[in-house]
Amino acid sequence: MKAKVEDFEMYYEDVGKGPALVLIHGMGGDSTEWSPLIPELSREVRCIAVDLRGHGKSEKPNQPYTQDMFADDVAALLDTLKIDKAYICGVSMGGFVALKMALNHPEKVNGLILIDTAARIPPKSIEAGARWAKAFAEKGLEGYIEAEIKDIFHPMFVRRHKDAVKRFADSMRTRDPTTVSRIQQGYMKSPPALENEIKKIKVPTLIIHGREDEVVPVEEAEFIHKQIPNSQIAIIPFAGHAALLEREDFFIDAILYFIEENEKKTKKA
Repeated sequence: MKAKVEDFEMYYEDVGKGPALVLIHGMGGDSTEWSPLIPELSREVRCIAVDLRGHGKSEKPNQPYTQDMFADDVAALLDTLKIDKAYICGVSMGGFVALKMALNHPEKVNGLILIDTAARIPPKSIEAGARWAKAFAEKGLEGYIEAEIKDIFHPMFVRRHKDAVKRFADSMRTRDPTTVSRIQQGYMKSPPALENEIKKIKVPTLIIHGREDEVVPVEEAEFIHKQIPNSQIAIIPFAGHAALLEREDFFIDAILYFIEENEKKTKKA
């Protein structure tokens, strides 16, 4: 489905009934990142998986994309869908957008679920980006895909789940190469640094992180946990930056349990 949001057309999937759960993909990705989880999640909650501006099937305005812009777009979509409040779940950069939602639009947020997320740009993320750019310059798209897979998946998963890794590689081949460039331009316009702001976040927050994440180190999750008072953290062993794909069953259970527990508390209050 598509909706006119702010100054562009935004694509989203809307499946299920119950408490609203917005699912936000990572940089360069799209709503299909959540496809393996939605059939189970939508049995109990209303899943709204978005394509951020410039991503997937959403319109791609020729401009720098900032994190504030992404958060405003999601807030505007909720207004369009007449949803007062939602749980906001994001992976990697999508988690940063979720943090922005909680800070810029707190009245729309029931709770946060942050997956392999940082509140700032870690040096390891910059190093990974440099490796991927070098691989692309030297070997083209296939070199870039190979380098990213090596960095984001746990080596054991790559060895044991070749079909899943192949599906991920195939999805990368459909990405628009200008999207990441526009996000990087947005970084220069408005650097993503929330380490001094996230302590203001009051909503219940679930932080999930792959212990062997080589792109966003687990220390970033621990930092967010210390800063957000009403937060809990789960560290997944033998999982990397692609923990969402590596441990789908865990995420389904964790997300649904988190929402169920918070809904119970809300009703009691």
